[in-house]
Amino acid sequence: MIHPTPRDLMAANDERVARLRRELYLAPADRGNERRMRRWVGRQLVRVGTRIAADPTLRPVRPL
Repeated sequence: MIHPTPRDLMAANDERVARLRRELYLAPADRGNERRMRRWVGRQLVRVGTRIAADPTLRPVRPL
């Protein structure tokens, strides 16, 4: 069984720290784009719902 050298451990730790920093600092920018997309889709759904609700052919028939 081969044990890692201190240099290997330090390199692995540096890579891990770099990856965590990238995830920490780059993630909010990605989340902002997802949030914008969700808002756009939500607005489109509200617009479609408003049009369907205003359509007179979809209103229930009332008895005479």
